[in-house]
Amino acid sequence: MNVNMFENETGSFWKGPGMDPTKVKTEVFFLPCAVSVEKEGSLSNSGRWMQWRYAAAKPFGKARPDGEMIIELFHEIRELYKKEKGTFPDPILNLKWDYTTKGKFDPHKVAKEINGYFLKDVTVQGTTFKKGTLVPGFASLLDDGSTSSGSWIYCNSYIEKGNMSARRGLKDASGIGLFAEWAWCWPVNRRIIYNRASVDRFGKPWAPKKPAIIWDGTKWVGDVPDGGWPPMANPDGSTNPNSRYPFIMKPDGYASIFGPGLTDGPFPEHYEPLECPVDRNLMSSQFINPTVKLFTTEMDQYFTCDPRYPFVGTTYRVTEHWQTGVMTRWQPWLLEAQPQQFCEMSEELAALRGIKNGEKVMVESARGRVTAVAIVTKRFKPMLIMGQQIHQVGLPWCFGWVHPPDGGDSSNLLTPSVGDPNTRIPETKAFMVNVRKA
Repeated sequence: MNVNMFENETGSFWKGPGMDPTKVKTEVFFLPCAVSVEKEGSLSNSGRWMQWRYAAAKPFGKARPDGEMIIELFHEIRELYKKEKGTFPDPILNLKWDYTTKGKFDPHKVAKEINGYFLKDVTVQGTTFKKGTLVPGFASLLDDGSTSSGSWIYCNSYIEKGNMSARRGLKDASGIGLFAEWAWCWPVNRRIIYNRASVDRFGKPWAPKKPAIIWDGTKWVGDVPDGGWPPMANPDGSTNPNSRYPFIMKPDGYASIFGPGLTDGPFPEHYEPLECPVDRNLMSSQFINPTVKLFTTEMDQYFTCDPRYPFVGTTYRVTEHWQTGVMTRWQPWLLEAQPQQFCEMSEELAALRGIKNGEKVMVESARGRVTAVAIVTKRFKPMLIMGQQIHQVGLPWCFGWVHPPDGGDSSNLLTPSVGDPNTRIPETKAFMVNVRKA
């Protein structure tokens, strides 16, 4: 099932170039989904801010918020399980699924469920809470079945006072841009994580003019402290037994430069990409990362210093298109500005290959090929590396064959399936290609 605004290459792979739909055994259902500004709900950014958004416009045509679709689909599936008594029906029949109000999907109920409720009357740290009350913070979550939470880090985001992520307060009591009343930040609205590391043993900021928190003698002032314990030392310099080290999520309370579970590290090392135009690493005795994640299907071929692929390829975005272009490639004005796949190259490489600006070129790697329009530019320059002249070309990865029909295919057909050792993020910024006139 594919839920999206517009038809896209992922959901329509079965009818893509070179595909025979009669031989594809996957059945695809495409459901038109409302875009983010057409539905209510929350989003989180890389700064840990959870912000609530309201629908700015009604969905176009028959498009609906994906939450509504999921609610309806689940009810239909549950009815089928009631009738057919499928294998192990208990998880479907007994799943808590009361996220509607007057028959309509209610994102607020989902947000409250993620925050968590008290499931019975209970006393926590001297405070009594009634059954059905929203849990005020993760410190009140218990492991005896009396509380629930969809995600503990979001506990405190929707409390009895209201939806914390919907706040738009502009006060900044900190003076350093924390804006504690604008939206909400996990966990417990703490804007700077491990902020007790910003003070000395007595609770005085290492940077007095930019205090994240400060101990006023009785309590912490400023950001929500990363643990409410008093400073490490008493005013007379003696150790405070009631305190804790600032890195409270670490077993020993200390910061570390190399955490458990990481495949490589802790210090940065220069490795050459898996595919590169040189045969050794001038900065290290280790050529490429020995812990890199490789895939070994028949499509996963890699070549270094291969004369068939003499140029370095890289991918990037363009201002006019968002991500893969699924939304923006359907907008006439944006498409007019960036209508099709292009290959950017230096004037020197264009002269070497006899390519003129605006001509069609074929870009090939060990994995695939892409037709593109040549853009001859001064932005790219040849590089002298280990005594040889190296050329580089660049391609955006926002195009595909669905729309526009003559827009070209994805640059990711060229990139290698190799991931970094810890996150498997693909190495798409450096790979070897050839470029010739189409």
